[in-house]
Amino acid sequence: MKKRTNSKTAAKKTKKQKPQNTKEKRPDTTTKKATKKKEHPPVKKAPEKQAENINKIKLSPKLIIITIIIATIALYMYPNVPATDTPTTTDPHTVQRGDTVYIKFTQKLTDGTIIDTNYESLAKEANITKDKYPPLIFTVGKGHVPKGLENALIGMKTGSNKTITLTPKEAYGEHKPELVGIAERIQHKQRNITVITTESLTSKEFQEIFQKRAAILGDTVSTFAAPWDYTITDIKPDNITIKAQIKKGDTYILPDIQLWNSTAIEIKENEAIFRQNPKDGTTVHTKLGNATITTSKDLFTLTINPKIGDIYFLDNLPAKVTKLNSTHITLDANHPLAGKTIIFDIELLQKTKNKTN
Repeated sequence: MKKRTNSKTAAKKTKKQKPQNTKEKRPDTTTKKATKKKEHPPVKKAPEKQAENINKIKLSPKLIIITIIIATIALYMYPNVPATDTPTTTDPHTVQRGDTVYIKFTQKLTDGTIIDTNYESLAKEANITKDKYPPLIFTVGKGHVPKGLENALIGMKTGSNKTITLTPKEAYGEHKPELVGIAERIQHKQRNITVITTESLTSKEFQEIFQKRAAILGDTVSTFAAPWDYTITDIKPDNITIKAQIKKGDTYILPDIQLWNSTAIEIKENEAIFRQNPKDGTTVHTKLGNATITTSKDLFTLTINPKIGDIYFLDNLPAKVTKLNSTHITLDANHPLAGKTIIFDIELLQKTKNKTN
């Protein structure tokens, strides 16, 4: 079955959604070795899914839009759900839900290992490198830190200290096997691509794509979306048929496959077969880092080269490479501290009451 791209999306550029940033700071859970991207706690689970393996890419002249997708893994993040709701207090001198707090903290495992702190001396002793050691600032009840930490701050007074022990559920959640995914490290792609050369458009679609008010039978028209011209072959009240002017031997750089050119090797009644011409050793960027290409007569092979500990964003979700062999990559979208009991030493430096309280 030929997969055809809808021409109505011709002039539209899809923007990748970026993770939302917040002005409020979060506990830095970076370990002694800095990761490539800041890790956020997962949001919601989804079933494990192996990486897609696209062997044939079929293009439609309606605005040929394709990307080389190496791996897409359904790894979803999950919220840190507290054991109880955030408590409340009516004492104006203590922290209440909605207050903004400034705290110094030390975050430890049950064996005493310090995993994060904003006390400079403790950080240096634990070989945790930071440029600065400012207070951690956040609004209680907003969910920017573990709920167990928020709960512990309710009722505290400025200048007070507290040590709390949080279960995984109160901290960063249990480790969930379903948030672990496997992607193929070596993937084979067909060099041949099928381009549908005959297309039917409505009058509105024709005007939007070719920027013309009216179609004239036999006219040659062009669009920025395709490297070839089209001939208008039939006109009906609200149906205009166009045919791509592609000849055997024509070579083009196809839209969204701009790292190499492709040559038309066979012309059929309503489609053209193109052979992609990547060079051995070409490096392409994938969702799991760079991949190196090797070619054969009918295939080209991509070998992805990540490292253990690398962080990659899949559908805006951070996943860490935890295992790697010659054929597969294992990624874990659980929070790095998922499943662990966490001890917090906290010191409340200051609190401010927000106007919305």
